[in-house]
Amino acid sequence: MTGTAASIDTGGSGFAVLPAGADLGSAASGAFVDLGLSLALPAPGTYHLDAVVRGNLGNMSTGENAVIAARLWDVTAGTIIPNSEAIVVQIAEYPQGAATALQWNSSAAISVEYKATSPRTVRLEAARIDIAGTTEVAGIGSDTLQRTTLRYARVA
Repeated sequence: MTGTAASIDTGGSGFAVLPAGADLGSAASGAFVDLGLSLALPAPGTYHLDAVVRGNLGNMSTGENAVIAARLWDVTAGTIIPNSEAIVVQIAEYPQGAATALQWNSSAAISVEYKATSPRTVRLEAARIDIAGTTEVAGIGSDTLQRTTLRYARVA
């Protein structure tokens, strides 16, 4: 017996791309920044939310330890979407003699299930967190090399 997969229309999906990179260098360490990437969840329901976040950190001296973190924020409720926090990239350099230049690029994925009790707006936010030393380059990238994206799919 051959079975067929059934598909249920649960109310749709949405997808958005960050149109250009965002500089986190001018924000205070630990301050989450609205990147300008958001989606409207159109109705109450259960949603799968996904983000791919490309980050970069760099310094020109030794002794740095810094992180770029990202999270999803429910603008309507004014709260973090539970379990959506992620480390995008970390740079850690410790004195080993002569100073060296170092820059890392990386990306992180965020995937969570979220139950919205009403229509909501969800946005992606990021922060540079300086643990030690000074970060000279910090940002979220989005260009032809890799896009930073946000997506939802309503599943119930």
